Amino acid sequence: MAVLRTNVEFAKRIFQDRVGNDYVYGGNWNPFNLKVGTDCSGLVIDICDAVRNGTAMAWTRHGMSTESWRPIEVGQTGTIFNTICVASPNDFPADAAVKIAIHHGPGGGANSHMWCEVEGIRMESNGSDGCVTGNQARSVYDTSYANDWHYLPGPITGQAGVDPAGVLARATGLSVPRAAEILPAVSDGLKASQCTNVNRIAMWLAQVGHESAGFNATEEYASGAAYEGRADLGNTQPGDGVRFKGRSWIQITGRNNYGLFSQWAYRQRLVPTPTYFVDHSTELADLKWAGIGAAWYWTVARSDINALSDRQDLETVTRRINGGTNGLADRRDRYNRALLQGDALLQLLNQEEDDMFTDDDRNLLRQVAGVRRPSLSPLRHLDEGDVNTCAGFAWTADGLTHPQFVAMAAKYGHMDSIRLLGEVAGADPVKYPDRQEDAALAKAILADVYAANPAALQRFAQNGA
Repeated sequence: MAVLRTNVEFAKRIFQDRVGNDYVYGGNWNPFNLKVGTDCSGLVIDICDAVRNGTAMAWTRHGMSTESWRPIEVGQTGTIFNTICVASPNDFPADAAVKIAIHHGPGGGANSHMWCEVEGIRMESNGSDGCVTGNQARSVYDTSYANDWHYLPGPITGQAGVDPAGVLARATGLSVPRAAEILPAVSDGLKASQCTNVNRIAMWLAQVGHESAGFNATEEYASGAAYEGRADLGNTQPGDGVRFKGRSWIQITGRNNYGLFSQWAYRQRLVPTPTYFVDHSTELADLKWAGIGAAWYWTVARSDINALSDRQDLETVTRRINGGTNGLADRRDRYNRALLQGDALLQLLNQEEDDMFTDDDRNLLRQVAGVRRPSLSPLRHLDEGDVNTCAGFAWTADGLTHPQFVAMAAKYGHMDSIRLLGEVAGADPVKYPDRQEDAALAKAILADVYAANPAALQRFAQNGA
């Protein structure tokens, strides 16, 4: 029997509203008081009721407890929700709406326990921690404690709302406008980090969020002078400490690491040269590189982080990034907050799926419009450095060649060109104060036209300019 998407989202919401509540043996959630706690079976009963009936759920225990799921034959249906028994969690169907794990202890009651999962969101109420989720909650795939498994059949029908900025905001605690602002950098970073499942995405958001002070810092606050002369970082030249201070959401620090990151980014076709960030160190603080820099650390500098994330090993990942366990409590809070979004986190990966661009197209666009390059003019300033992008040079070419064409055409009697020169020469200084240098140039060109071809201006005047 299919269940409605709206009902599933309602079930997630009533659970998320109550995470952190106390465990109350025999209790039941209250629709009018979010602080009222429940026990393990009360949570599972309410979640099944919400998934099956949505806002029409009864908000009662229906006279049920863990004992209502006493072992039955595999494949048999039990309880008023028509849940189905399976031999092991490996037998949960992919479209199960609610997955349930149970430990049946002697005599039931306090010796038994149960918990559930909806679309990757762990849901549990236990006597030690209360209502919990994330890695504080048990997995329904646990076989060391659970000895019975059931599921509420799906499939789930109806479209899930696609709101990646909202998902990111809820997963990180950011405002929706700020989440929307950083979403492209987050999405690029997650994809480059190969964070393709819920556990990896949640770990990335938790660790990167902590390291960057809530996705705010793309550059360390100190000057970097403390790194001056640090041979272990490759800072062998005067000024390297400041030049190669920590940048990106997970800080890349030192000439050596800037060089390694540049080579990696070049192989990914993200930059035009293998020494790009050595030559343009301050650009690494730009938001567009914030997630990419973190991805290099995540997949290259500490290449086992994804495997650890798959195991939900928050502490070891923290040690890989921090060298210790500084900020572990904040990282855990961020991790559990992100896990509450469950499969919705996958929306963060799909920012460009609705267009026709390939990865090569996007890389080409970055090269054309995102990478600054030096001028090739023989009269460029000495030590000028990079001045514009390819797209910018094309725009600049318009600014240089169009005046030359207009001046030449006007001298040959081209009426539209003479008319344009007259228009610009007559720019009102009150209305167009920013065009007065252009007006002076137009007047000078008109003077040259008059000297070279006075008949053209006379003809223009006679034809009613």
